[in-house]
Amino acid sequence: MSHPSKSLFFVVLILQAFLAVVLAQTSQLVFQEDFNTLDRNRWQHLITAWRGGNNEFQYYTNRTENSYVKNGVLFIKPTLTADRFGNDFLYTGTLDLNKEGCNINWDNGCFVQAGAEIINPIQSARIVTSKSFSFTYGTVEVRAKMPRGDWIWPAIWMLPTDSVYGNWPRSGEIDIVEARGNADLTCNDGQGKIGNSKMYSTLHWGPDGANNQFQKTSWAKLLSNGTYSSDFHIYRLEWLSTGITFKVDGQVVGSVSPPAGGFWQLSGLTGTNPWAAGTKMAPFDKKFHFVLNVAVGGNFFPDGCVNVPYNKPWTASSSTPMRSFWERKCEWYPTWYRTSRDDSAMQVDYIRVWSA
Repeated sequence: MSHPSKSLFFVVLILQAFLAVVLAQTSQLVFQEDFNTLDRNRWQHLITAWRGGNNEFQYYTNRTENSYVKNGVLFIKPTLTADRFGNDFLYTGTLDLNKEGCNINWDNGCFVQAGAEIINPIQSARIVTSKSFSFTYGTVEVRAKMPRGDWIWPAIWMLPTDSVYGNWPRSGEIDIVEARGNADLTCNDGQGKIGNSKMYSTLHWGPDGANNQFQKTSWAKLLSNGTYSSDFHIYRLEWLSTGITFKVDGQVVGSVSPPAGGFWQLSGLTGTNPWAAGTKMAPFDKKFHFVLNVAVGGNFFPDGCVNVPYNKPWTASSSTPMRSFWERKCEWYPTWYRTSRDDSAMQVDYIRVWSA
């Protein structure tokens, strides 16, 4: 007596085995990071008080309380600047990062003096592989756990190593995963819940900042149960010469395959095509490197949304948003450590890259 369901099951197993063999023959593991240690030759730290172009509240350092490895997992953890320098320092001090090897001086990021606005109240880490590993096309897999805590903004992303097509966003940006640490943050403008039960994958591209076309290539995945902060998830980027697909836990988050005219045609803009010398995947046809960081505050948290149980401590139009944020520390800081001192850290188990 035949059993069609069993026969189909074995056919699926055979096909999976065949595909695994084909993948092994056509793809090569070109990068593997298991974080048994934090290799500072592979991962370079940014040291700067530059606020990232999004008016964030942290400064980046290479101090071990902000980036470290424990039990084979990388932790990137924001801490309080006042824990290092004292509360008065925020209001009257001078943060001279030249003494610590400052390497990004955009917007006077190496030297900050307190005034009406305070010194960046958060200390965190941002690490990159720009000097050690870059690639074009391939599959990226990252197993990571997002941080929990109000106004924390983790990101695992990629930037062009040589910016062949020009300054941001002309040479592109690939955001594999971004999230917000808030437990209960909801917008009434159609976004709905935007807290730690939602993750985002985005491509930034355009001829200039005013014409960034990210809205056409930004996707989100909302969990019906649980959060991205409560457990590890697998984030995947499939970057080919024909298109880009983002996945989380095997489910497609978003995908784009540009038409024959490339991303310029997709943009619908008029004028001079900045990627005319590239392929249809331009600006995503050059070498990119990894960026891992945890930011706090800034423009990623829109005004007008409802945070429970208290409202957002600052507004985008404020001339002193960091002061407003810091002076309501009693509201947000307890959310960073609800269950563990590691709640506020982004945790990365591994990163792997296979060639296309």
